Amino acid sequence: MVLIMAALISTQVAEAQKTIGRKPVTTNNGGGGNGGRTGGTRTGTRTGTRTTPAKNPMDYITITKLQIGNTNYDGDVLTSYGGTLYADELLYATPKLTYNCTRAASDITLYTKIWRPDGTMMTGSSSPSGYTTLDDADFTTGTNNTLTLPGWGNKNGGSYSKGIYRWELWYKNKRLISASFQVYERSTTSTTGSYSGDFGFYGTSRSYTDNAAALSYITTTIKEWGDKGCRTGAITEGERGVAIHGDNGYCYTAAVPQGLKDKLKEYNNAKYRIVDLAMTDSGYWCIVWGKNGYWGVMPDAMKEAMHKFNDDGEEIWSVSICENGNWSIITNKHWDASHETDKKNLRAAAEKYGTIRSCCVTNKGIVICCDRGVYYKDIPTNVEEAIKDQDFRPRVVKFTDSGTYLITDGEKKRSWYM
Repeated sequence: MVLIMAALISTQVAEAQKTIGRKPVTTNNGGGGNGGRTGGTRTGTRTGTRTTPAKNPMDYITITKLQIGNTNYDGDVLTSYGGTLYADELLYATPKLTYNCTRAASDITLYTKIWRPDGTMMTGSSSPSGYTTLDDADFTTGTNNTLTLPGWGNKNGGSYSKGIYRWELWYKNKRLISASFQVYERSTTSTTGSYSGDFGFYGTSRSYTDNAAALSYITTTIKEWGDKGCRTGAITEGERGVAIHGDNGYCYTAAVPQGLKDKLKEYNNAKYRIVDLAMTDSGYWCIVWGKNGYWGVMPDAMKEAMHKFNDDGEEIWSVSICENGNWSIITNKHWDASHETDKKNLRAAAEKYGTIRSCCVTNKGIVICCDRGVYYKDIPTNVEEAIKDQDFRPRVVKFTDSGTYLITDGEKKRSWYM
């Protein structure tokens, strides 16, 4: 989801690029909110002669981290890589790579896609087709080497506004790594969200690496639904995604398990209300319809709990399954979870904010939506900010440990990054 276009036309900048071994890059002129480029640098000990491997150079290169900093036109660092970025001072968003390399490679053409918060890609007049920009880079042998590529922005600022952007690095039509970076406004976010009412937020967040696949088909379809909105869904860090609108309208990606696809079609044809669903890349899935009907491939203990709630006539409101097999279930009378820490968090959420409406658990974190607030632990920082920043009360939050999310009011209003 991310940004921009401007200029790198001075001889001084072109010469600076030559001194670090990178070919000068021609970019478009720009002003105002348009984007341009800055120079980049690399560190790490060079051993032997630079050569381009006969095979795919990425067979010998592993990029382990991508961080975004703020630099000026001359490449001076204004905000450290991975630091907090503010819209009023961000000039050039600049990527710094950390990598391991077993065989040196020269003049490797890397392509960049920068996605805005609204899902559009930032481009300039000189952008290559389908990308924001490209750069030729040299990789040296060693571990934990770093490489700073040219930045993208404007020397006078104004290119970036508040929101969450995604920076993707590509080589020959293959995405090597991606990372989200959030741009903040100076004003403080209210602890009760951007809407009025007695509703609170409580919890902890953590840094994260955005390695999730982009679910562009899901986001495009949600946009096409328009006023129909989106009520709930399920997403993974891989290429699996489902979204639900109305009682049983749906869309899904090709990678969704066939059994779940079949049930979505069946319940749509039968006009059953799809209440909730969960899904993992590891093969688990569950769909709930009507009052407490359910189907899926679930951990044994979860199947037993679902069967009991069904027998007892309880309404099943929410289901969630982690990649590691942990799970949670919310009904109109009870809640249950497989992990003791999740049970502790569910108990604390209910005590603080009342009746639990939904829960999403991952390998690392949990989000619990209640009548009077949202309780969360160890979630990605961008998910925390998104939860607080909505103009509606979150009733459903589906997220991944890589920072993708779907947030809805349980009816029509929605927000996403996936």
